[in-house]
Amino acid sequence: MRWTRPRGARLLRRASALAGLLLTLSCSSGPASQSPRDPGPLPEAPPPDGRPVISIIAPSDSQLDDMLKSLRVELADEYRVTISPIRIEDSSPELVARLMARDRPRAVVLVNNSTVLLYRTWARTAEAPPVALILMASFAEELQRTVPNSVAISYEVPTVTAMVGLRTLGLDVRRVGVVYRQGFARHIARQEALMQVEELTFVRQQLSNRPRVQDLRAALVNLQRADVDAIWLPNDNGLLSPGLLTNVWLPYVDRLDAPVVVAVRSLVNEHAEFGTFAAIPDTQALAVQAADLLYELADADWKLRAADVRLPISVKRLVDVRLARRFGLDSSQFGQVDHLVGR
Repeated sequence: MRWTRPRGARLLRRASALAGLLLTLSCSSGPASQSPRDPGPLPEAPPPDGRPVISIIAPSDSQLDDMLKSLRVELADEYRVTISPIRIEDSSPELVARLMARDRPRAVVLVNNSTVLLYRTWARTAEAPPVALILMASFAEELQRTVPNSVAISYEVPTVTAMVGLRTLGLDVRRVGVVYRQGFARHIARQEALMQVEELTFVRQQLSNRPRVQDLRAALVNLQRADVDAIWLPNDNGLLSPGLLTNVWLPYVDRLDAPVVVAVRSLVNEHAEFGTFAAIPDTQALAVQAADLLYELADADWKLRAADVRLPISVKRLVDVRLARRFGLDSSQFGQVDHLVGR
């Protein structure tokens, strides 16, 4: 098959549709700024009332409000819950130190990668950091190992779960193409081990930790030649930079002749025509799961027996209707999907 680019106007529309989403991705899984800044006043917290405290540190993002409120409700009978929304770009480890001194929490909940990285810098020099629960962070298994006294709930739905979901829509998935950076090879190996029970295999394309445009292009060409049934795209913003998205993913993904399965809700977007299917954690169920884990830790007197990264207990599935039909998925099975995009 000859690899050609889509018409310029269509490519521009698709890139524009994802431009704002890329900013969200970079904020959710990018590194925290470590430049010194004036921390300013602390976020407001409810007054002390005698109950032990659980602190939640999260980015200032309205999309998180419902999940954070649900988590507070689940814990409110026994704990005073402080929620500290912060602007990552204006924050520093000093702000974390001030929050911990103010709250003196039994545990701290850290929402997303940037918050975790900010907290980690403080915790590595703290004498006795509290138990930290990592939520809604990409590659939580890798991240949790670097944070003292921490546990996590993974925000990656296992690849096997996503592919079984795709099978319920009539696609006979067996060979799954995956492009990943070298630093995530262990994560990919763990995913592949879970896939074996469903007779699924990866066709791997490993790139350097700083991939070039030509390297990603070559990887996608190799996957097209390998005749894969689907492409799985991990939630790695190192592969979703504006340059790689505009110059490689959008021009070439149409020629793969296989649906792209993504791990982020926003990448299933009818205007971008990128992700066909997504399997993502149910955020309300995630709040309940997080509360249950915190109560479990309290019963153990906040002592960790071992590193613990748990899978999400409930999954939501999304499908781009137009792309699904293009790839021959069974529309009579769309009732099994939680969200239909573009119908």
